[in-house]
Amino acid sequence: MMMSHRRPVAAFVAGLVLSVVTLFAPSAALAGGDVQVTCGQHTQAWNGAFGFGILHSDVPGRTLTVPAGTQIFHTGIVVPNTRVVFHYLNLGSPPPGVQFTVLSGFAKSNCVVPHEQSVLDTSILGGTSWAVDAVYIAWEDNQVHSTILGTLVVT
Repeated sequence: MMMSHRRPVAAFVAGLVLSVVTLFAPSAALAGGDVQVTCGQHTQAWNGAFGFGILHSDVPGRTLTVPAGTQIFHTGIVVPNTRVVFHYLNLGSPPPGVQFTVLSGFAKSNCVVPHEQSVLDTSILGGTSWAVDAVYIAWEDNQVHSTILGTLVVT
């Protein structure tokens, strides 16, 4: 009997969201708690590889295919002094699955997360597919949001 990848991914996301709320708590305080900021763009998160494409919160569910050794950059537009937490779940591993987390750099006062501060080298990930989600604090409502970005395939 084939097991759907949806169940492990859903459990993965649900479990990590709870732990991320705790992770963000100190950052939210640094951002001013309930103080609203205004950014030049709407809240968003994405990762991508130059020349290959991106996985983006505005268009979730896409697939990004890159060769092993490609650098994946992590960025977004979020509350200043907070991070985007990117979760990766290996779609080919049996439950509970192989997973890891990449923390972006801290958003600057203009809400932009510098992509140079958080780079994933895919050298050891060849031949694998990963569900990728992002968890972040939106500047518009100061709430934690979680978005499944899509699938990263490393050839």
